Amino acid sequence: MSFFMYDWLVFLKPAAAVLAAWFYWDFYRKTYYSGQGRIFTILAFFYGMIATGIALAWEIGVFDLFESYHPFQQAVLLGALPEETAKALLIYLFLKKEKGSSNLADSLYFGLTVGVAFGCIENVFYSFQLDFWPGILRSGTSLPFHTFSGGILGFFILKTLQSRKGNLSGLDFCLSFLFLTLLHGLYNFLLLEGGLGTAMIPLILGLSFLTLELIVVQAEVTLPFEVLQSENLYLDDYAMIRKFSRYDAWLRAAQSNESIQSIPLLRDLSLERAIISVFLFGIPLFCLNFYLFVPAQIPYYLENISSLEFITLFMEYPAWLGFLFLVRGLLNPSFFRERILKIPLFLSVNLGAEGEEEPSLAYSLSRKGFYSPVIREPELNRETFVSFYIAGKSFEKIKVVPIWKNFRENDPSHESGALYRFSQIPWGLLTWRWLVRIKQQYRNAVEAVFR
Repeated sequence: MSFFMYDWLVFLKPAAAVLAAWFYWDFYRKTYYSGQGRIFTILAFFYGMIATGIALAWEIGVFDLFESYHPFQQAVLLGALPEETAKALLIYLFLKKEKGSSNLADSLYFGLTVGVAFGCIENVFYSFQLDFWPGILRSGTSLPFHTFSGGILGFFILKTLQSRKGNLSGLDFCLSFLFLTLLHGLYNFLLLEGGLGTAMIPLILGLSFLTLELIVVQAEVTLPFEVLQSENLYLDDYAMIRKFSRYDAWLRAAQSNESIQSIPLLRDLSLERAIISVFLFGIPLFCLNFYLFVPAQIPYYLENISSLEFITLFMEYPAWLGFLFLVRGLLNPSFFRERILKIPLFLSVNLGAEGEEEPSLAYSLSRKGFYSPVIREPELNRETFVSFYIAGKSFEKIKVVPIWKNFRENDPSHESGALYRFSQIPWGLLTWRWLVRIKQQYRNAVEAVFR
């Protein structure tokens, strides 16, 4: 290899990391986010740089402590845990100050940008230590994972900050952090071990991408926090009220024989995105011919590349990019906001102390509470009792606190209601409700298939 060619490859490795960072950041910014301005973006990149420094210092400082551990444990404790912790910490520090004026779309974008900055700096650092093709593989795969995980962390951190405290309000964030840490650890393990495991890396990217897509839909159908606070509501309160309203609208339409509005699950796919996706899906087919019929020519055109690196970079990775272009933004938020195909469960509830009960209903429960229509106006923040009857089983004297009410004195046609929070999480009630719900959904699935 000539000296000029060597210099070109040395420059190309960090350039690939920078180009990958720009591609994923610009792709998400253009396809779904048009919120905060340039300063917001610059701060996110700056926070991502600080997170990278914290993670690298952690990894260097504790490396010797885990030298004798299993490779997967090392991948988690020396790579995934410090990196996800550093990103989460910096995202939290920023969003804690901005929680009153930021919405879930802002937190998603901030987390995505922090992840892009983190992945870019990390990949530039590793590009000087790895050979050319392993460096390209790392740049092309770790960057999207950092991007997706940053967006997921941003969403759940702000959701926790904008939720009412109590009843394990941070549980969703803890579960998302554990999920990302284990997934990141698996990615690191497969990349370090090499071999056939490398071919599974695009599947890890696909799983993190689909997770991000689902929470993007949630962000798009959630009201801004400032609007909710004007009604003294939090994000988790709004989620319970919205779920009741959707189920109730579905039930009323079904009972009155009205046709439920036909809303597609998927948005229309633009011609430009369709052409790009077809082109990207075509690259693996073209490269497959080389791999099957003239494998000896591959090292001639791509010096020092292994068969697995060729399969991952030129067959699996273009297919992954085609999937990204095809699916990104394809899920229709209106479908999740308006169309309910099945009511999971009808819950009978008696509100009030013994002898003063008011019969009502609820369609859903969470560990935090429920929403029910009521006739008598409750006194807010005063503890009372409720009893549930679900599928032949009663749950008596569960303590709740009404925290929000929806009454319109001048509108007799308005159906009044109130939002109740559990004083303590009723694990027995929730467990039974989930068992009955799973059984019912299984029956509905069987009926739909045979019908």
